[in-house]
Amino acid sequence: MTYGEFLNRKSEITADLAAVAMGRQPGDLIIRNVRLVNVLLGIIEENIDLISYKGIIAFVGDASAHPVGNETKIIEGGGRYLLPGLIDSHMHVESSMVDPVSFAEAVIPHGTTTICPDIHEMTNVLGLPAVELFHGSTKDLPLNVLTAMPVCVPSLPGMEDGGARILPEDVKKAYEKGWAALQGEQMNFPGVIFGDSQAHAIGAEALKADRLMTGHYSSPDIRNGLNAFIASGMTACHESTTAEEALAKAARGMNVQMRYGSAWLDLPNLVPAILENPEIDTRYFTLVTDDVTPRTITREGHLVRVLREAVRLGIPALKAIQMVTINPSQLLGLDRWIGLLAPGRAADMIIVDNLSDITVEEVFTAGVKRAEGGRLIEDLPRPEWPHWALKSVHLSPLAAHDFRLNLPAGKKEGSWNVRVIELVEGMVFTKEKSAPMTGTEGALLPDPTRDLAQVSLFYRHEAPVPDEHRSSGAFVTGLQLLPGTAYASTVSHDCHNLLVVGTDHAAMTLAANTLIASGGGLAVVKDGRVLAHLALPFAGLMSLKTAHEAAEELEAVEQALKEAGCPWPSAEMTISLMGLVVLPELHLSNRGLVRLKDGNPPEFVDFIN
Repeated sequence: MTYGEFLNRKSEITADLAAVAMGRQPGDLIIRNVRLVNVLLGIIEENIDLISYKGIIAFVGDASAHPVGNETKIIEGGGRYLLPGLIDSHMHVESSMVDPVSFAEAVIPHGTTTICPDIHEMTNVLGLPAVELFHGSTKDLPLNVLTAMPVCVPSLPGMEDGGARILPEDVKKAYEKGWAALQGEQMNFPGVIFGDSQAHAIGAEALKADRLMTGHYSSPDIRNGLNAFIASGMTACHESTTAEEALAKAARGMNVQMRYGSAWLDLPNLVPAILENPEIDTRYFTLVTDDVTPRTITREGHLVRVLREAVRLGIPALKAIQMVTINPSQLLGLDRWIGLLAPGRAADMIIVDNLSDITVEEVFTAGVKRAEGGRLIEDLPRPEWPHWALKSVHLSPLAAHDFRLNLPAGKKEGSWNVRVIELVEGMVFTKEKSAPMTGTEGALLPDPTRDLAQVSLFYRHEAPVPDEHRSSGAFVTGLQLLPGTAYASTVSHDCHNLLVVGTDHAAMTLAANTLIASGGGLAVVKDGRVLAHLALPFAGLMSLKTAHEAAEELEAVEQALKEAGCPWPSAEMTISLMGLVVLPELHLSNRGLVRLKDGNPPEFVDFIN
């Protein structure tokens, strides 16, 4: 349901809602005897009944004198807690590695009833048609899907190449057609703060359409740059990694979307902003997932997992619940619809057993029970995805020589100082390091004895690019990959080119060609054989299987990465950010190494220092 659809429905039944509230007419759902979590006041109301009619709450209080009709469904709360449905104000469906329908099937039983998916992953691959396709596939789901219009395709124009380019006129069209309810994260913060005309033209379309503008501000400049970013219209950001950043953003009117994904575990670093300042108003703090894998969802839950962790870290339960209900609904300007349990609002709600472990027992959207005991109780229709969405890897098979990193012309031997990307476990940023390396026959080779793996990026889209932009390479440290190992992925934020990292060119070739043959995915190679392979044919990003099936295959990939030497949990997610050139400090695009450091504009740098 959309907000417009909700208002249309409500406009047709206001007299009935009043009659139900007055006890003159039965509702179609009564939930009896619950402890209602009142997120408006931050209190628990005891012994409460709730009545809804045609998906809208009509009455909250003591309903013992209200009539019960032949068609009225009655749920006995038994003193359990009744909460508004959970709202994830920033996330990416593609990171779940399943299509939107399988995603809905997976998250509704965990209490998520509204999502704001920024679909810039599939849009970087498929362009504006992806936005229309996604909108059409989600409009009838029993989940409120408020699509966020991708505005950084590619994230840094002129420094990388994806499968498409989103222009201001595309953004305007998506808003006019109703395909997008808000602006997705503006990742090109350098373009915004340094005055790029196209970045501002895209933002202007959101302002003219009165759309919420979300941002991605990962700069250490929390003075001039932050003020410039917020002044340009951005009102939310999920990229805070320290309490200082979080407080600076909230103090200047930016909603702090505290992230706790599968690999980006920023929440523990952010909660001191609240715990050390217990008197502050927390309205400008929300909890989000950003990127979570199918393994995380099926094993630990979706947004409720973030809520549990916030409570475990010391945020009072009622404040934490506000951060996934009323706070995001007010951020979105939709608290007349969702985010609270009060008359006239949507009957999107969940019943939980307690407010610490927060086990979700029953889930309702639009007044209909959708899940119970962690399982969806209805089947969702499966869409037929078009051919163009399933054939997105446009690469011929590679050979070992395609991975060769040549020394400058005329140089064959000698020692060289090389720029190295250092990955940091559980963090979105990298660090720029340097290492001496010795040339062999005019090239540099990976050296697993010093934890120096090679990373290569191959342009995999259909639109033509110059030959010099078809591939690039560099070195990476931190993964601890063993000799004879490689990992390949077409999930490589945000342009999603084919990323291959490894310690041996033969292994890298096998991993890459495995994905070229399957139309995208993840693959791990060790000692000449494929240890694990997860096929992701939908845009090279998503499986066509259920979340549980994808989770099992992903678990095999993660185990294979450990066998290949990398001990990190969810290592594939950290690796996937090596190509995200809008993050500090050093990343690799198909055009070469990009450095973003010390608050300066991004720049290309040679891999030989």
